Amino acid sequence: MESALEDFKRIRARFVQRKVLKFEFELFTRFESHTRNIWGFYQQALVGDVNVPKLNYMEIDEGEKSWMWKWINGNEKWHAWNKCIGLSKEEASTQFVEAVQKLKSEIYQLLSQWKVEISNDPKEAENNKGDAPNTE
Repeated sequence: MESALEDFKRIRARFVQRKVLKFEFELFTRFESHTRNIWGFYQQALVGDVNVPKLNYMEIDEGEKSWMWKWINGNEKWHAWNKCIGLSKEEASTQFVEAVQKLKSEIYQLLSQWKVEISNDPKEAENNKGDAPNTE
């Protein structure tokens, strides 16, 4: 009986791990989506107005597993930067710093909200509250 229980726990652990990884990936994609504007401010502060054409994100790079992920990620980043056209580097730098400060102040609330949305189970989201990253 004990041996079978240990075997069951070992087998089940792989599935629990996958569930946790899926949950973390969902949080990551929401974070990426929420912070696109910050990326745009950063690029504008560093480079200035967008200076690259909107690429064909259907082409897959070496090592890229999903053209869809590349398209979504690249397309949204390009648009975030493109929205900053006309901002001076100094203005973009100021907005970048302000956006990061705002993100730092609201990250725990955002994580809680996203966890509830992802899990559709408020109890599960409550259990995961302590998993918020250290932003200091």
